[in-house]
Amino acid sequence: MAYNWYGADIEQLSLEAKRRWLSQAEICEILRNNETLQISSEPSNKPPSGSLFLFDRNVTRYFRKDGHNWQRKENGKLAKEGHKKLKAGSIDVLHCYYALGEENKKFQRRCYSMLQKDFSHIVLVHYLVTVRVYDLSYHFFFFFPFLSAIF
Repeated sequence: MAYNWYGADIEQLSLEAKRRWLSQAEICEILRNNETLQISSEPSNKPPSGSLFLFDRNVTRYFRKDGHNWQRKENGKLAKEGHKKLKAGSIDVLHCYYALGEENKKFQRRCYSMLQKDFSHIVLVHYLVTVRVYDLSYHFFFFFPFLSAIF
């Protein structure tokens, strides 16, 4: 049996990642126990939905160059990424950067890294086709709901 996380072996967790986003607890365990897992030295070319990759950002600086077309910022040069800090209980523990596919807006890439300095160089990248379209403006109106009436 592979490394055990909360009663689920790595093969089971990989299967789960093909159909859903992993929980904060699952992501933290993967990032904390990265020495038992294979860390990718270069990005995969157009990884399919459900793919998981671990990178050491000190070794693989351009892990986001995966061959997919992501929605771009207004300048057209950089991928448009949203950012959230994810909590475990009431404590911020993870950075999550997410991008939406250019052709298929239901296709997402999420890059997770821990806020804790000892593990902040390790990144877990998860690709998934979601059931609903994730609108980046949602977060803006979530934090400033009074502005939704204006726009």
